[in-house]
Amino acid sequence: MAKVLEKDLNSISEQIELNRENSFDVIKPQTINVLGLPFANLTAYEMVERIKYFVNQETNDNLFIVTANPEIAHYAYNNNHYQRRIKHADYIVPDGIGIVKAAKYLNTPLKERIPGIELMEEMLNIANASSKRVFLLGSSKEGVKATRKILEAQYPNITFDHKHGYKHVLDYKVTKKIKKFDPDFIFAAMGFPKQEDWIYYNRHHFKHTVMMGVGGSFDVISGNVKRAPKMFIKLNLEWLYRIITDLKRVNRAFKIPMFLKEVQFQKSSRPKKNKYDYMKNR
Repeated sequence: MAKVLEKDLNSISEQIELNRENSFDVIKPQTINVLGLPFANLTAYEMVERIKYFVNQETNDNLFIVTANPEIAHYAYNNNHYQRRIKHADYIVPDGIGIVKAAKYLNTPLKERIPGIELMEEMLNIANASSKRVFLLGSSKEGVKATRKILEAQYPNITFDHKHGYKHVLDYKVTKKIKKFDPDFIFAAMGFPKQEDWIYYNRHHFKHTVMMGVGGSFDVISGNVKRAPKMFIKLNLEWLYRIITDLKRVNRAFKIPMFLKEVQFQKSSRPKKNKYDYMKNR
């Protein structure tokens, strides 16, 4: 009994020491519910520190990250299967000012927006510092090749491999190729819901791998699509710039009013607080 107690105390002592070294909660962050999705209430810095912590651990577990904007939240709200799949992610981060505004409207504010492409860049910095292996999955054949070439020049310590994204999510030939490469990071740029579906269905084939869907990031990196000017980014209007420069996105823009209506419904559906509720615990 004494030995068991001593072992427990040592374990607690180790955890206290771990918490001193890492001010963030490495186990489970506070989450904010927007349309049923649990968004991690973290700053970009805190998120990056958690990724660093994971990369430096000796574990066979994987890290599944979803970067969700209002369009993804709206889609998940109306698609139970997709919502269940992305809820298996270790972190869902707010990639879109609309999510941050919605959380504030719901009186449960998020700390800040975490743009997916910027989080990807931070992860590449982590990979470069430790000479890691990165697999690029998605985009067109030409697009992913161009992306790899540019990233190899920017991050010389990383070993890259790639595969274009026009494959079924359960195509084992692709999974086998990636598994043989043994990546530390996988960036899936196939657009939602395909990229999250791919990670969900294939993540068990890998060990100690960070996996994240990055949407159209390869197109931005390769120069096929220009990222919004700094003025638009500063004003959180990247979504508007994308619509102006790509009229194909106009139909997607109509999802925004639907998202807002759903957020309003979420707020109105919450039980109202009674001013006498405090007396219940007396």
